[in-house]
This record gives sequence, C-alpha cells and structure tokens, in this order.
Amino acid sequence: MKILLRFFTIISIILFAFGRQEARAQDLYNLSLVSFDTRDYDEFAAVPYKDGLVFCSNRPLSLFIVRTDTTGLPLTDFYFARKNEKQRWETPKLFSNELNTRFYEGPMTFSKDGKTIYFTKGETETMGIYSATFNGTIWEQITPFQYNEIKSFATQPFLSDDGQRLFFSSNRRGGYGGFDLYVCTWSKTNQWSKPKNLGPEINSAADEKYPFLHANGKLYFSSNRKDGLGGFDIYYSQEINGKWMKPILLKSPLNSKNNDFAYISDSLDRHGYISSDRNNRNKLMDIFEFTMNFPVFDLAKCQPQKINKYVYDFKETSQINTDTTSFRYEWDFGDGVKIRGKELIVEHEYQKVGDYNVQLNVIDTLTGQVELNQASYIFPVRDYEQPYITCPDSAMTNQEISLDGLKTYLPEKQIVNYYWDFNDGQIAIGNQVKHIFEEPGTYKVILGVTYTDPDNKKVIETRYKKIQIRKPNAQ
Repeated sequence: MKILLRFFTIISIILFAFGRQEARAQDLYNLSLVSFDTRDYDEFAAVPYKDGLVFCSNRPLSLFIVRTDTTGLPLTDFYFARKNEKQRWETPKLFSNELNTRFYEGPMTFSKDGKTIYFTKGETETMGIYSATFNGTIWEQITPFQYNEIKSFATQPFLSDDGQRLFFSSNRRGGYGGFDLYVCTWSKTNQWSKPKNLGPEINSAADEKYPFLHANGKLYFSSNRKDGLGGFDIYYSQEINGKWMKPILLKSPLNSKNNDFAYISDSLDRHGYISSDRNNRNKLMDIFEFTMNFPVFDLAKCQPQKINKYVYDFKETSQINTDTTSFRYEWDFGDGVKIRGKELIVEHEYQKVGDYNVQLNVIDTLTGQVELNQASYIFPVRDYEQPYITCPDSAMTNQEISLDGLKTYLPEKQIVNYYWDFNDGQIAIGNQVKHIFEEPGTYKVILGVTYTDPDNKKVIETRYKKIQIRKPNAQ
C-alpha cells in the first residue's frame, strides 16, 4: 500500500492539558535592587560607564564630610560602582573631584567614547546642563550649556549614541505643561541647534523627565500624567516618518504605584536599570537592575505558519477488472464518507484531525454485496507540527483583538511558555493575549513557543502570521 500525502499540515484543535496561561506582564522582567544601594540615602539615575555604573547619591563623602545646601539638605554627587571579575558590585567611590562641587550634581550622560559628559548642576532654584571633557586623567573644560536659562531649569540630559541629538527636560516657557522634553541637534557648524519641543505626542500637561533614546529608536521617559500607575511612570514612544507615536506605559514590575524613572538599557534593550522610591517608606530613591525574561527570536529561521486543508491522495493496486465486470471499488474513509467507482487512486479531504479506519472494498453492483475487502488500515490525520496563531486576518487601528496559541501542535513536547512579538515594539507572554495596534500597516506577528528537549535544554520554535491593520474610515 502506498499513500501519497499531498498536504500534511493544518489546523490544530488540541488544547493542552496543563490549562490556560494568562499573559502576565511581570513575567517579562526580573527586577532586583543593586547591592550597593543604601537604606538611608538616595541613589538614582544610574548610567553604564566602562566596567561599572555612574550614579547620583546624597550619601556622605566620608564619615566626616557631608555637603549640604543652604537649607541643610545633603547635596547629590556623582559616584562610581565597579563590577569586578565575579560580576559583583564593589563599594562605590567618588567619581570625580572636578565634577563634584558645592552644588547639586544630577543626572548625566556620556558620549559613546566616554570622553564627554553632559550633566545637571545647580542650586535648588537654578538648575542647568553643563558639559566637560576627559583628558585621560581629569575632567576639564566644564562649560555651561548655551541654552540654559536663568528663570527655568534644564535637566537630565541624554546624548544619542551617534552624538547628534541631545535630549533634556525643561520647564521653560512655551511648553505643554510643567517639565517638557526637548531636543537639540548637532549642526554642521559644530554647535547645538536651538531646543525643539518634542510636541504634544510626547509632552502633556504634567511633567516629562529623564529621556533615554535607545538605538532601536524607542524614546523612554518618565511622566506623572494621569493614565499611569501612580507617581512618575516610565513610558516609551517611537518616531515614525518624523512623528512621535502615542506613548506606551511600561507594565509592572518596571512601573509601580510609586515613582519610577531613569530607565536605561543595553544595546539589545534587554538589560538595564531604573530608579524608584517603591522600596522605602521615607520615599528615598533606589537603583534597580532589570533583565528581560523574553527569548531572542531568530528572525532568519522564522517561517509563516502553514494553513492547509486535510487533503490526501489514496492509492491501491488490484487485479480486478472493473471495465468488463459489475464490480466496483468502494472507498470508505472512516469519517462517514464513501465513494464508489473504478478508480484506485482517489482524493479525499477530512474535516478534522483523528485516526480514521480506511477501507477499500470490492462491491458487486448487481447484488450490492461486498465481495472482497481489498484493504483496511488506520489512517492518522494530524496537524502540521508548529506554533499556531489564531487571530483575525485584519482589524482597525485602536481596536482590541484577541490572539491565542491554543492550536499549537508540538506532540510529545512539554510547552513551557508562549511569547509574542507584535512587530510594533510591544511584546507579551501567555497562550491567550490581547493587543491594540495604533497605526495602520501590515504587521508580522510572531509567536515563539518554548519547550524542554530530552537533554533538559530550552528550545524555542517560532511562526509568524501577517495582520492587516487599517484606519476605521479606510476602504
């Protein structure tokens, strides 16, 4: 017997016995307090530098030296914590005698080569941005930013990787709220352009602070606008065709009901640091390290999911002559469908997976009796082994749609989790999720399913499905 299999794929109806897994945002990140954090002082605004972190703190310089402002409150200075060969944090030390002064030294940013720093400096009523260069030994040429203003603050600078854009927060006149985000562009004349407000897509009637532009194009910042979880929360936006998209609120645990800010991450945007006062009843600021708990998809190997019908060709051989006799063949496909004829090669489509008892009988058309059972066997109809996305093929912008991976078919594999990349900068975990696309276009949604192989190693398989998103008034 030979069975010519035309399509051996298609829609799975198997529901996994371990039950439903809800998408839980907290599974996306592991979050922990850095070990050099103190209980009695502020530590915040960590920035990777060489083999460690530079951060701001109002901890005492020593047992005998405490710098305070005119009201007696301790000043913030720059400290450096190094990670040793065992990946453990060493005791922080003062970062620079030249940069630490009798004023507040606040959030800073470094050029990619580490030789230029932009930082916040000032007193309670006057804060501005300054720059300095490192000559290999000391920081020198400390220079005020040309767009500092006496009657407003310019704070929390961030320099893009290419050194061409300088973002900062300011409460200068002409904004949309208290503090807004601005950007200056490095011009061909080797100077910064005038500050440009990032506009109402980013800024609100509340305060926007701590900008961080990742190399992937995401602009992270903090805001105390009304739609957050509480206090300051971390958002991100992306610039598409010169327009900033609606900011997206990061979920727990990166955000909390307390103040969360100063997001910064590595080149893959998977590991980094935030600052928060969530851990301290006195609202002191702490530094937290986060790692994304999300696998890396190999996009080169990611294939579209296969959606076919259960159509098969069946073939048998026989010595019976159906041309000169009253004998005919009767194919019984085991699903209630029978066909009679002279053919020994036939096509049949099943409606669902299962094990079907296929029989080929020889029928005498004069008597209607079964004269011979030519063949009988169990024919397995199975799905294509793959992660499988169930969702609409199209939807409108700002319409919530449901997606699930319940029809995933990976036999004899114990699935650990389901990971979603919506191709719009957002991700999720769970076998059933919901999502809203805010911009029209074609999105290649990827589902990654992890399982453990016989060697107890985690394996991921991926498939994608394209979804067309259009505006409500589009035809």
